[in-house]
Order: sequence, then structure tokens, then C-alpha cells
Amino acid sequence: MMKRVVVCFLMALLLVQSAFTGNASSAVMFTDTRGHWAEQQINELAELGILKGSGYIPFHPNKPVTRGEALALMNRVFETVYGRVDKTERKLNLDSRYLLRQEAEQLLTNMRTMLQNETGLVSKFDPGDRMLYYLYLADNYQLMKKQEKENYDWWMSSEALQHPLSREEASLLLFHLMMPQKFRTANIKPQDAPAYFTSFYEWKQDSFYRDTYSPYALAIREFNFFLAEKNFEPQRVMTRAEFAVVMKRLYDYFVRDASGQFKATVNNKQRIAKVYLRAASLAYEANDQAKLSTLFTPEALKVLNGLPYRPAFTNHGNLTVKIDENNKLKLWVTGQYQDTKNGKYQLEYLFEPDNSNAYGQKITNLIYTEK
Repeated sequence: MMKRVVVCFLMALLLVQSAFTGNASSAVMFTDTRGHWAEQQINELAELGILKGSGYIPFHPNKPVTRGEALALMNRVFETVYGRVDKTERKLNLDSRYLLRQEAEQLLTNMRTMLQNETGLVSKFDPGDRMLYYLYLADNYQLMKKQEKENYDWWMSSEALQHPLSREEASLLLFHLMMPQKFRTANIKPQDAPAYFTSFYEWKQDSFYRDTYSPYALAIREFNFFLAEKNFEPQRVMTRAEFAVVMKRLYDYFVRDASGQFKATVNNKQRIAKVYLRAASLAYEANDQAKLSTLFTPEALKVLNGLPYRPAFTNHGNLTVKIDENNKLKLWVTGQYQDTKNGKYQLEYLFEPDNSNAYGQKITNLIYTEK
């Protein structure tokens, strides 16, 4: 009897998770969201391929979203905007049995790379690792707060990842995801970034909401993901519909961020161009033609295919940017590279305004020069 109950529970869980584990390339029509207050945001995420599925399936908008589903959705939002910016690394403290493990691991890898790109600093501080550790503390009924003695043998189980996500836990996840953006506005030196973010773990930040001392809700308040006024309701479980709305707001923010950096300072342009080129190189390596078509014009892609050498996604470190002399809307990004066997070379990428991707830019030409 017990075995039958367990099997029924697992089957029900798979049905609920179908919008998170299905085929992104197929059309999906949710059968239970018409007239729902979050119908528009749910449909928009489905159109973007962030919510997956095939055919007519239920979404279960009023059921709780789980921690693992939240991690997977955050990564899909990130990669829909920026693309994949690093290769997935296996996390030994994450249960390998979990169905959405690879997407969770990809999120952690993307987060670390984005913070390093923003600060220009490679350090032991890993935002994804820290995020998962404090989520582990929450699963063990502890405050998501720095302990006097850290448990270095922690492990996030599949069961823990399938538990419902609270609003406070959601604020923790988003706080770590938004670290590059927070660093950009914190007016601190790169070497001070780890200490700055650690101060949140020590709960040294001022509180804003009347019903929680947790600093994470206040830390992400500037991004308007939750629109909470005086009470945050930290322990309330988030529904799938509520989290979908937060994800749509996150997607909109990332789109503004990606395109806005190309219109900002030279340093901003350099950093976002590096993200763009990392995503483009990984898409080329994976032969992801759909992604490549949003990042390169057909003519530029033809030039890329004919190059004698192509930099790896990790090589775009030394970039300079310059506005085109004849058209201020065009941007030249120049990279200096070295092939281990054939010496140094230079690539110039011409970026022009284009609405086919979230960056608002597209590479329309490449110029290769041997040095």
C-alpha cells in the first residue's frame, strides 16, 4: 500500500512539473490558466520557451513552486536574455538524482561567471555556492544567516529541492542572482565585493519590512520583483503563478540591463560585449544555429565560418570598444587573441542596433588581422 502511495505521489509530481521539464521547441497551451490573474505573464513565459511543454497540459498555477523549479526557471530567464556564458560544472553537493539538476548547476555556473565579469575579480567567493548553502540552512530549519561554525559537509538533497519555496527563500535566490547589478550600484572596489556581500549573511544591513529582519528582501527591493509595501510575508509559500509573475519581471529587467549597458559608459560596453561574445562562442561550439542567428547576421556568420582561427569562449578578455566614426549607432569591439600554435591575431566585431535579441545589438561584420 505504501509503495502504491509513493508511486502515485511521484506521478503527480511529474505531472505538475511538466511545464518545467517538457520540450521548449513545441507549442504549449495551458488548460487551467484562462481567466487567471497571472494568465498574461504565464503565456508570455511560455511563448519565450521559459515555461516548457507540448500540446494542451495543465500548469497548476495555484500549487506551490518548488525550490528546484525556481532554480531552473531563473536559469531559463537568464539564458533567454544573455545566453549561456559558461559550461556547466558538476556540483557535488547537489543531489544527482534531482530531475532538474543540470539546469540548477548551469545557473550556478552562469552566476559565478557574470559576477567575475562584472567585478573583473576572480576570487574564492562563489555566489551560486553561497546561495545553495543558505538554502540548505533553510531546509534544516535554520536562519539563512552566517553561522559561527560553517558545515563544510553540507548536501542539498532531491527531497529538499522539491519542497515548496517561501518568499524569503525566493528573495535569497534573487539576491544572489542580482549580485552583478548590485555591485554595479554599490560604489565599492572589486576587491571589496566579497566582504560587501558577506555583510548580508551577517544580517548587518538595515531592515525595512515590519515582518522580517532578513536582509534579502530589502536587498532586492530596488528591482521591484515583489512590489511589497510594508510587509513581505517571508514565510508564505509562493505559488507557481506568483513565481511566474516574478520571473516575467526578472526577464523584463534583464532585457533592460542587457540593452542598456550597450548605451552606457565604455566600461559597461566592454563588460556586456564580453558577455555577448562568450555566449556567441558557446553557441558556435554547440552548433546552436537558432541562437547564432540572433547574434550574427548571415553575412557575419559566413565570415565567422571562414576564419582560420576562432577564439574560445574564455578568450574574450582583452577587449576595446570604439564608436564608428561615420555612424554613432555602430560600435566596433576589438579583441586581441593568441593561438597557441600560430601566434597572435586580432578580431574586430561590428555591432549594430537590432531587435532580434535582448541585447538590442547584432554582429554584422568581422575583420580578421594577423599580428
